[in-house]
Parts: sequence; structure tokens; C-alpha cells
Amino acid sequence: MVSVFSRIDNWKRDLTTNHARLTDDAADEQLRPPLVRGMPAEVAGRIAAWVESQARWSLVNQKTLDEGLEMNLIRVTPIMRFTDDITVILRNEKEGTRVKATSQSRVGKGDLGQNPRNLKELVNFLLQSGQIVDPNAR
Repeated sequence: MVSVFSRIDNWKRDLTTNHARLTDDAADEQLRPPLVRGMPAEVAGRIAAWVESQARWSLVNQKTLDEGLEMNLIRVTPIMRFTDDITVILRNEKEGTRVKATSQSRVGKGDLGQNPRNLKELVNFLLQSGQIVDPNAR
């Protein structure tokens, strides 16, 4: 139990909110929609390969949108095995692909900060792999 509560970053938010999204005005830069190198299909392929290599992540489906792709992922928490649904929208822009994403817990009123951590994990993968064109480009 100590391990669970030690992960809580924002007590007010994490006990009352069970979703998170990447937004342009997020205080935390890792929760802003990054601009990534490549076309949406290329970016989706890289994300799918990364998800495949992650123990708790799975790709549920992927579909084509008018200007990009939508990926539906799930992540199962290590404690209690709760499932979070992550939707990733990949939109084509002049300089690359804009990645927007949401993460939503299936149960509970609060997520103990897991949904923001899911999104940060995804953005961190893109950052560490050198795929982000400009982390501050919005």
C-alpha cells in the first residue's frame, strides 16, 4: 500500500480524476501533444512496435481517419491489474505528425495518477527514441 500512495503526485487530482489527456496548455511539458517525425502510418508502426515490447501494454485496434490514424491501446496496472484505455490520435502536419492522446481508467473515481503516467510513458518513448521534432512546438 505504501508503494501505491508514494506514486501519487497530485493528491487533489489523483483521488478524484480517472482520466488524462495531452493538452497544449499542460503545466507538465510531458503532457503536451508532441510533433513527431514521419507520417502517421510510420509513427503508428513505431508506437505499435514499442507497445509490443512492453509487458503491460497492448494494441487493441487501429483505424484510418481523414487526416491520420487512431490507435486504441490498453495498459494493465501491476497492482490490482486495473485496465486503462489509451486512445492515440495521429494527425498529419507539415513538419510531421501531431500525437494527441487520452488515457481513461475503466473503474474508479480516481486513478492515483496512473493515467498521466501512461501518457508520460508514451511521450517519453517518443522523446527517448529521438522521434520528437521539437518538444516545445505546439
